Amino acid sequence: MVRWFFALVFALAVPFWVAGAFTGRLPGAPMDLPLAALMFPAPLVAALVLVRRREGPGAPGRLLRASLVPGRASWLAVAVLVAVAVELGGYGLAAVLGWPVTGEREPLSSAPVLLVVFLISGFCEEAGWTTYATGPLRDRLGRAGAGLVLGIVWAVWHLVPLAQAGRAPLWIAWWFLGTVAARLIMVWVWDRSGEVTMTAVVFHALLNVGPSLLPGYAAHDSLVAATALTGATVAAVLFALPRRVAAPR
Repeated sequence: MVRWFFALVFALAVPFWVAGAFTGRLPGAPMDLPLAALMFPAPLVAALVLVRRREGPGAPGRLLRASLVPGRASWLAVAVLVAVAVELGGYGLAAVLGWPVTGEREPLSSAPVLLVVFLISGFCEEAGWTTYATGPLRDRLGRAGAGLVLGIVWAVWHLVPLAQAGRAPLWIAWWFLGTVAARLIMVWVWDRSGEVTMTAVVFHALLNVGPSLLPGYAAHDSLVAATALTGATVAAVLFALPRRVAAPR
């Protein structure tokens, strides 16, 4: 059923891609987001449609409730700390290498609004990518395999909006690597937390809040490259940890 989920997610995004081709960027949106970025409910809608068809009328409610379970505070803290480490680590690496770390950013006063907006959009995406799709893929391919497949599909799904936002090919290439690395981290945290989707929601939201508030992310290929390399390093370290060391109580 996961392949049908992927197909439906892409199909639901097509109207937004078409509209984005004619309208351009969303006024006032951070990171110069295009109208096509409004496709974020597609994973949630696809998951709800498929679980209802397979399991009956009560299944959508169960999926939503499963996506909202907060889990242990320690694992939400892990999600926050790792997301912050990746974002700030990328900027630190770029600064050490002498790469540009300046540019436009959203004012810090907008952080609460951005967090709410990106938590909502992150929930809509992760109810599909994580609650619906990650478990079956993990059971079939293992954690790393599930992370790679989901990360690649997730990244490809964003290519049209990125192109419509005017991102350069090199910028997109580095972003693609960073997005796959981020999904590997999200799968790792989700698996270790006892399959708590909210860890992925929080991580996802912070991946958007950070670049919105920090300068130059949308302008410099090198800054995206540093963040992608930091994320890939963190993912490699997390997957190398033995299980008994990696599970906070």
